[in-house]
Amino acid sequence: MRRLKIFVLCIMTLVIITLVAACNTQNQTPTQQTPTTNVTQTANNNPTYVGEQTCQSCHKKDNFDKTHHVQSFKPLSDYKLDKTYGTVTVYDGAANNAKSTTVDLSKALGVQMDTYVVAQIPQTAGFAKQYYRVGHLIKNSDGTYKIDNPGLVTGTQNWSAGDYTCLDCHSPGMGKSGTPDLTITCEACHGPGSAHVAATTDDQRKATMVMPTSETCLKCHQSDPTKDSTTGAIITTNHYGTRDYTFSKHNTTGMINGCLTCHSPHDPNASGQLLKKDNPNDICATCHAGKNYDVNTIMWKNKSDPHGHTTADHSFTAVPESATKVNTTTKNVEITDPTVLDMIKKALPDLAK
Repeated sequence: MRRLKIFVLCIMTLVIITLVAACNTQNQTPTQQTPTTNVTQTANNNPTYVGEQTCQSCHKKDNFDKTHHVQSFKPLSDYKLDKTYGTVTVYDGAANNAKSTTVDLSKALGVQMDTYVVAQIPQTAGFAKQYYRVGHLIKNSDGTYKIDNPGLVTGTQNWSAGDYTCLDCHSPGMGKSGTPDLTITCEACHGPGSAHVAATTDDQRKATMVMPTSETCLKCHQSDPTKDSTTGAIITTNHYGTRDYTFSKHNTTGMINGCLTCHSPHDPNASGQLLKKDNPNDICATCHAGKNYDVNTIMWKNKSDPHGHTTADHSFTAVPESATKVNTTTKNVEITDPTVLDMIKKALPDLAK
């Protein structure tokens, strides 16, 4: 009987040892589980746009709506029209006017640069593009505005809609998922904000926020010169406003924080410009102490611009005005100085091909 008890006790001890060993083995290689938060789930998917109003519920920018960025595309209701405008027939100006459709001007998406009335063309119309300049806004002498045709079909009086080629820069959110914004707002520079909005901690919010750099600005405000497709001449970039910054010592030395050294992305100065000070000369003095720079002298302005812009040269004398010549036929500002041309060709060899 005593032997039986000893045998049973040995069996029970063996079982206990086996169970403990098994438990220890499981504990030695635990499976690590990363908790999946809402922001993680959102970030793993393609982020979507949430709209300026969502951003401003936390990030108050009192003067942001006064910036030239926001003002570059405004609703048609901001303009006092000289009459009620309704439906017009427009032809596809992006495809040789091959097809036509009707557009209700009163329901247009908005107005670009106080000039072009922009509307979305129904997909059923079969137009080459989705968004078009369907009207030309013209200011009357009494302060009201009329909507005229943006162009005519060659040889006819038919109303030809122009392709809204300015969309990527002037209306970067147009047609994108989730955004109600049709002009340049927060997400144009910071990217779609759904992941940022879904974040629950400061670390997550920082991780989901794209912080703009000079490269962000230069996507629209291009700085390199271009080549005229007809004449082959190298011309300054008339349209975008950062003309020839590529060759500025500000850029080539890397000693400053690019565009954001002088420009404020959110708050306009007293003149409505996105500059950090009311007087641009004072910005120079923050780095060049004791020197008096006249911005109007070192940043020459294009005296002839086919787009009617008055933006200043940003090469800061690397490409002086004397190195350029206005072509009266094309109105291009052509770079003619051999030394400057050689500098450009060395920096941008593909342009010289």
